[in-house]
Amino acid sequence: MSYPGEFRKLLTLDDIYEGEAKLVEVNRYEILVVNIKGEIKAYYARCAHALGLIEPNSFDGEEKIICPVHLWEYNARTGESINPVGSSLFPLDVRVEGNDIFVKVPSVPISEFKVKWFGMYRQRGVINEFGVNS
Repeated sequence: MSYPGEFRKLLTLDDIYEGEAKLVEVNRYEILVVNIKGEIKAYYARCAHALGLIEPNSFDGEEKIICPVHLWEYNARTGESINPVGSSLFPLDVRVEGNDIFVKVPSVPISEFKVKWFGMYRQRGVINEFGVNS
């Protein structure tokens, strides 16, 4: 998914072990960074269902990210929902250079990002404007 932003160094590989997740806040963006067996992924740390905060302990250390609000499950590698299906976390682009982890942080105001991101899911028919399954 294309979005306006710039790559920022958020962590190093020494900061996040395999099976671990970290929550980083940059310019009011909450970013969940996960290390899945050496593969680094990053997501906007809000559930697609009710925008609940996805915290580091939401990652099971293997393959799932589980929202603590309503227990929606997401594939940690792809961000796609497992239960229920038809939704996804918002993936952020990641680059690893040497030991440094760079994440493309959106450059638009968080309020604008939330409206566009939230609207994407309404268009897919997963949630309506109130955050309820449609």
